[in-house]
Amino acid sequence: MFGRLNSTDLKPLKDVCSIITDGTHQPPKFVDRGIPFLFVSNITSDTVNYDTNKFISVEDHEQLIRRTPIEVGDVLVSAVGSFGHPAIVEDDRPFCFQRHIAYLKPRHDLIDSNYLHAALLSEDAQRYMDRCAKGAAQRTVTLKSFKEMKVPVPPFSLQQEFADFVAQVDKSKFKLGTCGGML
Repeated sequence: MFGRLNSTDLKPLKDVCSIITDGTHQPPKFVDRGIPFLFVSNITSDTVNYDTNKFISVEDHEQLIRRTPIEVGDVLVSAVGSFGHPAIVEDDRPFCFQRHIAYLKPRHDLIDSNYLHAALLSEDAQRYMDRCAKGAAQRTVTLKSFKEMKVPVPPFSLQQEFADFVAQVDKSKFKLGTCGGML
């Protein structure tokens, strides 16, 4: 779909994202109800799952969100244990997350969120993360490794065509799943 890409089309994530960081390193004070606080287990099936029994106060959320100003289109990636699972923030509901999740804020003039999501799922990106992961019991992909990870960055119009194609495939999968395989 992208034609021939050469080495100049490979860009480190730090060049196509305005922020690459992780969640809070300090355990927040949990409350009975409030803003969802997410863990690596909430990045499942490459989507954000908001089901949690951990919540923080609005005040703590406002404090934590300064460092990670989450917006629709941002990408979260599990970085510890079961690492390498990306998820796009698809709605504007408030939440915060732990340090074992990497936070990527794509520069939307350079890289499409859906394209970045697919690039992070590619064999090359997954191999890179596996090679870079440190530790034995709890292997971790460091923020430095995320910043240095190179992804192919074709022209933006082609990234958007790719994202539209993926959306159509996903719609078809949904229809097949809800119709019991019959259209």
